[in-house]
Amino acid sequence: MTLPSRAQAESGFTLIEMLVVLVILGMIGAIVVRHGASHPARLELRNAARQIAALMRETHARALYTGRAQELDINPLSGSYVIPPATAGALPAITITPDTRSVFRFYPDGSASGPVLGLSRGVSRMTLGVNWLTGAIESHGG
Repeated sequence: MTLPSRAQAESGFTLIEMLVVLVILGMIGAIVVRHGASHPARLELRNAARQIAALMRETHARALYTGRAQELDINPLSGSYVIPPATAGALPAITITPDTRSVFRFYPDGSASGPVLGLSRGVSRMTLGVNWLTGAIESHGG
């Protein structure tokens, strides 16, 4: 019977090292489980906000290109939007406040006007609006 060499005896992990790794993995797992339930709703909300922001950017670009004021009419009650004279479509399935008709106006000088929309899906919430001076889309939260 031969004794293991010193290098062989020191290779591997100690029980304490294994316990530390298990504790760290447990903490990471707890964080993932805690935040995982709202994750799909948050992703859906962000995706919907991107879609509405894209409509705003399109309307802003039309105003700059045509040299005439353009409107984006959002109607949360019917779940639809209109960019006169001919573009219309359905809004994403989220809750939008105020729940009355909201009109965003974009002007050829780059400025804009319109309300701040409150967007929500499940427990996730964010706001979406336009900067009056530059027409830039501003979002917060989510």
